[in-house]
Amino acid sequence: MDLSPATASLLSALDTLSSHTLTRRADLGALLEIGTAPAERKKLRELSFYAKFVHRAHGMLTRIGKDGEGYERLAAEFSTNMEKAVSLLRSLRDAAPPEVRAHWDSAYLAMTRETMAALLELFHDLGWYKNWLIDAGEHSTESS
Repeated sequence: MDLSPATASLLSALDTLSSHTLTRRADLGALLEIGTAPAERKKLRELSFYAKFVHRAHGMLTRIGKDGEGYERLAAEFSTNMEKAVSLLRSLRDAAPPEVRAHWDSAYLAMTRETMAALLELFHDLGWYKNWLIDAGEHSTESS
């Protein structure tokens, strides 16, 4: 997907902010580009919130293990927020060009072990977008 200069610049800034740890850079760029449409902007911001939570919660669940204190409650929150994030991703997917939709369907939305790992990587990258929104002040990014 071709990115506008503004989106390419934002993606570069996110890559720098993340210390070049973005693993799904092209797909993050596509999401950012889709999110420039006024009708999609709020969805992208909500997705970044849930994505950051899901990625962090997954890390905590892995660290504490099934027998760890609070695991059940955190696992329930993880599941609820994963459903919200996937729903938002599907909604943004609907606004994407056909080739992007097909790619996201197979890479992230098929809900296999492999796509779940890829989805968590995409959520990691979206977490950097959420950090950028917080650092920049969400209201100052109305045009991005």
